[in-house]
Amino acid sequence: MNAVLFIFAIVMFLVALYLVFFRWVLRYFDLKNNYYLITNQRIIVAEKSNKEILKSKNFEEIKRINVEMNRNYFGNIIFGEPEDIFGSNDENFSFFTRSGMNFKEDEYVFLSVENINEIIPVFESLGLKINKTFY
Repeated sequence: MNAVLFIFAIVMFLVALYLVFFRWVLRYFDLKNNYYLITNQRIIVAEKSNKEILKSKNFEEIKRINVEMNRNYFGNIIFGEPEDIFGSNDENFSFFTRSGMNFKEDEYVFLSVENINEIIPVFESLGLKINKTFY
């Protein structure tokens, strides 16, 4: 009985370590391995190591761009509507579908971008609506 409890405790400890530390370390290396491209027709998220396109979206599909940045112009560029932490307000209420917090990440986003102030005019020249937020 004690051996089973000990193994269970070790497994739970490793899961806790992953949730607290390792997933952020993996996320850091994943961000360092990505690069972002802006063409005259679409945005692209690609991998540096094998030059594979992970995601792409045409500008015709983008209704607006949300830019979240600090005073040093470092932040994120979200293409489309950002995910709300508690779901959107225009959803019909249901006891079964809207429960608790939303942990879904934005699908099309440029994360940890430096010098956003140099990128915003590119999107403005393409005629896209931009919403800027400073934090």
